Amino acid sequence: MQPASTFAPVLLASLLASGSTHAHPRPRDFFLDPPKKGLFAHADAFTAGLQLSLEHRAELDGDLTMLTTRASALGSLGFSEVALQSELRVAFLALGGTVGYRNTWRNYSAPAGGKYTIAQRREADQNKAFTAEDWGFAEARARLIVPLESLWFIGTGTLRYEDSPANSFDWFHATMHDGGVMTKLEAVLFLRSKSLGAIGPAVRYMDMPRGGTRVGEFAFGFTGGTRVGLRKNSDMALLQVLAMPYSDEFGFHFYNMPLWIMASYRMSFNLTD
Repeated sequence: MQPASTFAPVLLASLLASGSTHAHPRPRDFFLDPPKKGLFAHADAFTAGLQLSLEHRAELDGDLTMLTTRASALGSLGFSEVALQSELRVAFLALGGTVGYRNTWRNYSAPAGGKYTIAQRREADQNKAFTAEDWGFAEARARLIVPLESLWFIGTGTLRYEDSPANSFDWFHATMHDGGVMTKLEAVLFLRSKSLGAIGPAVRYMDMPRGGTRVGEFAFGFTGGTRVGLRKNSDMALLQVLAMPYSDEFGFHFYNMPLWIMASYRMSFNLTD
């Protein structure tokens, strides 16, 4: 639901879901199939927020090549943002980019050279010791899909720049980092079932600036999705979980655990029909 990301609000589904309606029930793992061309509106409800997006998909050379453009607006517990995205898919390879602007009304920034743990962020919430900040961001990404019968591998590499405050909490990735350039590698191996959906192990590695140096973080978990059926064939649910047990900074502090959990539900509306 964005891609957003592959692991982000807005989530894997927004990169992959077709959003069109069919006369017959669609397989519950349909969101891994190539998307259909047309103009679509999406409404996403996720763990702590909402997102609305408008998406246009144009086939350039049959269904093997597709250009997707998307505009989105998101509001959540800690931040809001607007973004413009574009992606070119050729067979199983996709290249894309995003530019956007974020307003963070619950910004947690640690003193220079210091840490800001989950416990400290919970205390800051109780004392309302957070600030409001805003900044721009941009990213370029490449995604490879390898279909292997009932197993599908999806790997994504991202180069991202954020003009964020030094050593501040990133609600999008649930970790602490300075402003600057980050690299991110993500991979999921889905086991597909037409009657149940798709689920599989997921890993994420990030290299980012923090405290005047660069650090690397490795997280692991799973991603699963299915067609729900509340809106005929045009909705889906997605659950993504990442853990980093050795970290006292990673994770959403309202869980009080080093976890990144994104549960989301999407309804899509085909504006072409």
